Amino acid sequence: MTASSPSQRWQPLPASSLLEALAEDEDIEDVVALSAAEIPESVRQLSIPTGWQLLELPDNPEPPLVRIAVQGSLGDGEWEAADTISVFGYTGWPVFYDVFHNADGVLRDLNATHVAVKALPMPAIQRAAALRASGSATIRGRRVWIQQSTYVAGSERPHGSRLFVHSLFVDAACRARLNGDVAQLSEAVHHGLIAALVGGDGGS
Repeated sequence: MTASSPSQRWQPLPASSLLEALAEDEDIEDVVALSAAEIPESVRQLSIPTGWQLLELPDNPEPPLVRIAVQGSLGDGEWEAADTISVFGYTGWPVFYDVFHNADGVLRDLNATHVAVKALPMPAIQRAAALRASGSATIRGRRVWIQQSTYVAGSERPHGSRLFVHSLFVDAACRARLNGDVAQLSEAVHHGLIAALVGGDGGS
C-alpha cells in the first residue's frame, strides 16, 4: 500500500554523519545521493510488515531517501514508527575508523541515551563493513527509539562505492508492541543489502 504524503516527523534528521565525513575526506570524490531508480533491485523489492505502508517520495526528498515506510498514523503527518533507506554513491573508500566513529553520529547529535553500537555479520567482501547503532532521543517533545544501520562498500570503479543507511524511528510508547516489526524490517533490509553487495550492485 502506498500513501501520498511523506512523514514530516523524520525528514529533518540527517541521513548519516558518515556522509559528512565522506565529503570531507580528500581521498573520496563524487559523493552523491542515488535516486530510487538507481538503487539495486534487491533493495527496491524489500518487503514491509503487515500494517505498514510505503509513502510516495517527492522528486528531491531532503534528506535524500529511496524509501520511507510508516506505521500507525497519529494525524498531522506523524506516525508511531517510520523506516527509511538512503543510498549514496562515491569514488574511493573510507578507513574503517571513520565508519565506526560515525556509526552513532546522528544519535550523538540528538543527545541520545543508552546508545549501543555493534558490527553486523558480513560476507567476506573486500572494503565492506556494516554497523548498527541504537539509542533513545527526544524529537519534537516526544521520546523516540532510533536504530540506524550503516553499510559501506568500497570499489575501485569510479563512482562504484556505496553507502547504504537504514534508519528506524519508533515512538517509545509503542516500542514493545512493534519489536517484531522492527526485527522483521532489520532482517529484511540486512539481507537485501547483503544480496546487493554480493551481486555486485555496490562495491567490489
